[in-house]
Amino acid sequence: MIWIGGLALAVALFILGTDRFLDACVNLYDSIDSAIRDIALLLGAQAYSVIRAAAIALYVTFAVLAILASSQGHRGFWSLIGVTLVDLLLVWRPYFGGAPVSHWFAAMALNLVCAVVMTQRLTGPPPGRPVPPPYPPGRLP
Repeated sequence: MIWIGGLALAVALFILGTDRFLDACVNLYDSIDSAIRDIALLLGAQAYSVIRAAAIALYVTFAVLAILASSQGHRGFWSLIGVTLVDLLLVWRPYFGGAPVSHWFAAMALNLVCAVVMTQRLTGPPPGRPVPPPYPPGRLP
């Protein structure tokens, strides 16, 4: 693979010329960057609304799962409080309008991970005391 890459580099240098190769690479990078920025500009408003809606929906899902898990004896109450505080720190902006999309994306990712963890807790074995060993010793259960 390295030899093929070296051969491709030699062909590119020959076609573009050794003095214009770096300029061509920079121009290619600039054109790719501007295309990505144009796409992000077009989808920016829609992406903000979608990410914000997903973050809120995942938080509600996590909250319901955490309440169900804590009612069944699993750990979930303190994680609900912690995630609520972190979400508020990320997205609550009382005076400056809305939080940036990166904060909403971080809240969405956090809520997704926590909802998956609560789902695993609910589908796992119930918490409780360990099963005592059989009596008399040596007897199979």
